Amino acid sequence: MYKEFSPSSENDAPDAAVTKNSLVTVSEKALMVAETQTAKETSTKQKEEDPSPQIPVTSQDAKVIVYYFHGMVRCATCKKIEKYSREAVEHYFPNELKNGKLVFRTMNVEEAANHHYIQDYQLFSKSLVVSLEKQGKEVTWKNLTDVWKLVGDKDKFFQYVKDEVEKFLKQAS
Repeated sequence: MYKEFSPSSENDAPDAAVTKNSLVTVSEKALMVAETQTAKETSTKQKEEDPSPQIPVTSQDAKVIVYYFHGMVRCATCKKIEKYSREAVEHYFPNELKNGKLVFRTMNVEEAANHHYIQDYQLFSKSLVVSLEKQGKEVTWKNLTDVWKLVGDKDKFFQYVKDEVEKFLKQAS
């Protein structure tokens, strides 16, 4: 599956990422480079998969999904990240949740049906991912990795989640 990772400090955080079939050890800097490359690949993929400009995309055709991914074993910090994530989304976006423009989902990636998310989103730990779907297809996504750094400051955590979700909601309009 994926390796437990809680970057409370650089010195005691294991530098590991796990893919579906293999374990790859990387430094934090290498991980950032990989995330940048993934963003470039996603951007290229998006351009190829974007709907034809002749087909108007209405707000009814687009929605934002906020996923909280976890495994079977859940520490207090992991539970807190899920709690804060859900609270932030519910606090700032009640109308969007009500009308279906925004969805919050908690997913256990260790369940067989959810294993693909590990590779789909290059998950290496418990993660909060924001995804934009247009006409039923995912067009872009972002792993909000700073939740680990901000979990000790609820206000900054909420602001981070709010800002990132807002960016995706603007794209969905």
